[in-house]
Amino acid sequence: MLSTNFIEKLLGLQDVKVTNVDINDEYIKIFIKMEVKTHHCPNCNSKTKYIHSYRRQVIKDIPMLGKNLFLVYRKRRYRCPHCDKCFYEENTFLPHYHRMTNRLAAFVIDMLHNERSFTSVANDVNLSVSTVIRIFDFVYYPKPILSSVLAIDEFKGNTGGEKYNAIITDPENHVVLDILPTRYSHDLIQYFKNMNRSDVTYFISDMWSPYRDLATNFFKTAIQVIDKYHWIRQVVWAFENVRKEEQKKFNQTHRISFKRSKSLLIKSFDTLLVP
Repeated sequence: MLSTNFIEKLLGLQDVKVTNVDINDEYIKIFIKMEVKTHHCPNCNSKTKYIHSYRRQVIKDIPMLGKNLFLVYRKRRYRCPHCDKCFYEENTFLPHYHRMTNRLAAFVIDMLHNERSFTSVANDVNLSVSTVIRIFDFVYYPKPILSSVLAIDEFKGNTGGEKYNAIITDPENHVVLDILPTRYSHDLIQYFKNMNRSDVTYFISDMWSPYRDLATNFFKTAIQVIDKYHWIRQVVWAFENVRKEEQKKFNQTHRISFKRSKSLLIKSFDTLLVP
């Protein structure tokens, strides 16, 4: 009896009684049940302690001692003598239609804080990858507070079937503020329209037109900054077009030599070696 009480305290589940423990090399199974107590009928609110039936349910819990942990719950079903309504007993650890404990879901979310993949977390807690993703999707994240410097760009992803996702960062403090499933104008407008944008003094982006329109219409007091990579890329492309046009004017011998001069022409003057 004393060891059973210790196991109940170790589980940390309210009003749960341990009836048996099964341990092998792969898993730990703890058999539990609730105390019989008076319940209110969800239909007529009458009190009842009349037991209608039992059902055994296997519940996944947080791994223990390097092994998968299962709670084998002897689930009690009550019946109301006034309206004949049958219902399951109340508990604090298992929501309706769930096969894992609340704390396992919280444990999964905590593991995802460490920038781990869905697959690695699923393997550690004995869940499917789709279940881990579904738990993550239920997490609500409030919109971030915008700082004085705001940068936006896109990266190749597959969220929601989209080819590109938008990433919003605070480059001054090296912080990722948020990731949006698309980079389209209507989604960007919907995201920023109810946010406090008055503190943003610099808006950094590439030269893609939806970003420029967003900065012009929503960050009117901010200075628009085009990142130097995209700016110099446009210059190099324009210079390359001129080189190709000039190359066409040469004869074949000079054209071949001039074709190989691309890297030479875009070098900084200070790096050229003068004989």
